[in-house]
Amino acid sequence: MLAGLWLGVAGSSAAAVPPSVVAQAVGGSITVYQAPVRDKVLVTLANPAPGGQPWVFLVKSRRQGWDEVYLPRRPNGSTGWVKAGKVVLALDAYRVGVSLSAHMVTVWKNGVVVHRYRAGVGKPSTPTPTGHFFLVQLLRQPTPDGEYGPYAFGLSSFSTALSSFGGGPGQIGLHGTNDPAGLGTDVSHGCVRIDNAAITQLAHVLPLGTPVTITR
Repeated sequence: MLAGLWLGVAGSSAAAVPPSVVAQAVGGSITVYQAPVRDKVLVTLANPAPGGQPWVFLVKSRRQGWDEVYLPRRPNGSTGWVKAGKVVLALDAYRVGVSLSAHMVTVWKNGVVVHRYRAGVGKPSTPTPTGHFFLVQLLRQPTPDGEYGPYAFGLSSFSTALSSFGGGPGQIGLHGTNDPAGLGTDVSHGCVRIDNAAITQLAHVLPLGTPVTITR
């Protein structure tokens, strides 16, 4: 469930949307359009998503009857349009920043830094993509002491070096680790690693849809 301040019923007509607004799909499916017109369908997604959680998107802009949202698909930074009546909006107080050069994850709440964590990031051959993304899903790991730690967030970002990895589509994650010695280094296939206590803390506070900005 989203943690945030709900803006109201589906199709709220707020004229302006702050950068950090998330849209949760309602109903058994959500259709994404290439443009805010009904005859340009981009994709229709079954709801909930494969992980069992409802689809949640970061909102980029709004116009009457439509919301433009960032999408978890290639190419990175892709957007599409959803009908306002098919989503419910919420404000999200949190933001996450990842500095690859500093190997640091910073979390803000209401503009105030609340957490900083050392991170392991992508190797030069499999770099962590930079850009403006969001948290798509949260997966509790079956083996908390495994390579992904107890929790893993899936981001809307995908590897630019790998078309697939570990049987998946090369989606970038923010997760824990069983190798804390790798924190502070370029060590991963593109994912962002933090220690297990840190990812557990974030798993309990960050809503899906939270913006994640990754910079070099």
